[in-house]
Amino acid sequence: MKYLKITAENYNEAMKKLRLEHGDEAIPISHKYVKEGGLFNSKFFAKEVVELTAAVKDKRPFPGSGLTGAGSAGAKKSTIDFTVDDKTEGTRLGKVQDILDRASAQREETKVESINRSIDSLNDSLNSLKTPSYNTDDAMRKTEPDAVSRKISPDYAKAQQSPAEESDLVKNIEKEVNDIKNALNRLLEGQKHQNICSEEESPLSPYREILASNDFDPEECEFIIKEVKNSISREDLKDKYKIEKSLKDLIKNRIVTTGPIKKGNRKKIVMFIGPTGVGKTTTMAKLGAIHSLREGSKVAFITIDNYRIAATEQLKKYAEIMRIPIHVVSDQKSFREVIAKEKADIIMVDTSGRSHNNDLKIAEIKTFADSVEYDFEKILCVSANTKKKDLNQIFKSFNVMQFDSIIITKVDETSYIGNVINVADKYNKPISYFTDGQEVPNDIHIADAEEIVDLMVREAGN
Repeated sequence: MKYLKITAENYNEAMKKLRLEHGDEAIPISHKYVKEGGLFNSKFFAKEVVELTAAVKDKRPFPGSGLTGAGSAGAKKSTIDFTVDDKTEGTRLGKVQDILDRASAQREETKVESINRSIDSLNDSLNSLKTPSYNTDDAMRKTEPDAVSRKISPDYAKAQQSPAEESDLVKNIEKEVNDIKNALNRLLEGQKHQNICSEEESPLSPYREILASNDFDPEECEFIIKEVKNSISREDLKDKYKIEKSLKDLIKNRIVTTGPIKKGNRKKIVMFIGPTGVGKTTTMAKLGAIHSLREGSKVAFITIDNYRIAATEQLKKYAEIMRIPIHVVSDQKSFREVIAKEKADIIMVDTSGRSHNNDLKIAEIKTFADSVEYDFEKILCVSANTKKKDLNQIFKSFNVMQFDSIIITKVDETSYIGNVINVADKYNKPISYFTDGQEVPNDIHIADAEEIVDLMVREAGN
């Protein structure tokens, strides 16, 4: 048996180098961090590397007699006979070797009890070494360190041991074995704890992905998942129904709804605002049809959208079909006059789409709302497929109008709507409706927290 040292950038690289050069029979013993490559052999600019000490079998034929000069003058002091050959296979050191071989074969096993049993057996054998036998009849001989030294420390192989030194040697070996045992226990107990945590986390992984897909921030995802874990027992973590119910309840607490538009004792003005292309005109037509045709309310349309001719013509067509009066105005004065003359219970106002980056144009729409003193409700329409970053800016920009609620449009065009829910919760804005198609007067629904959560978590656990 011979001992060697291998240096590498890290422990894993050192192990790869050891296996590549010396195969699986090489036994790693210890490692430490050292400095090398310093300027003029100093520590300046030295690089920290890992120095791995390992034992490998000497491939040279082992002398049958084990003698290194019996009766010669070169033999100056006696040594302990640690030689293990075929004749001594059943000796105490042979038993130690067997134990070490079994422990080596089980190095991939992760059970604490199995490793501890191997180390305890090694300790029992080490205790028997406290009264070693000496070969005083044979001439002095040098041999390779015993199996215990090979496994524990290379320092014992550097020098021959006298009988007087044997007691300290065994104590040192016992100490190292106990240290290894304690380290293994800590390592494996940690692995055991990690496995338990993994078992708990595994059923929750699909739900963490669902939250992430709904544009919840990583911190929010972890907070909600932690709340789910705390709200149910460990046994319930095996039940997808209970996990999903707990998750839905937590999200549902974040959702505030207003219910449908209600007419009051006096004229009700409802203005639809929002970015271009979110479906304000179609949404207003749907609600106009519901209140006019289904509920029997007197409804009138006003459009102040003078930029999109096509949108105005579309609204006129809807109004004609539903026999709803429509007015096209271009300034605040005309807006006030039409509202004052109109006898409708609910007057719905369509506005031109404005970029959330154009504060001036949004302020222009605000002047129309500020010019009348009726029961005024402003509803922000936002598309479900809008990115969370853009949604934040939209809410921030249109919040200057102090809008009352939001309508989530185009729910049918995306898999999740948590992005809107998240931002609405941030700005403390309730949800009044959501739409999931172009059909008038269908494809619009009164906001319900339970139904919205189902839309958010509809693919969880599948």
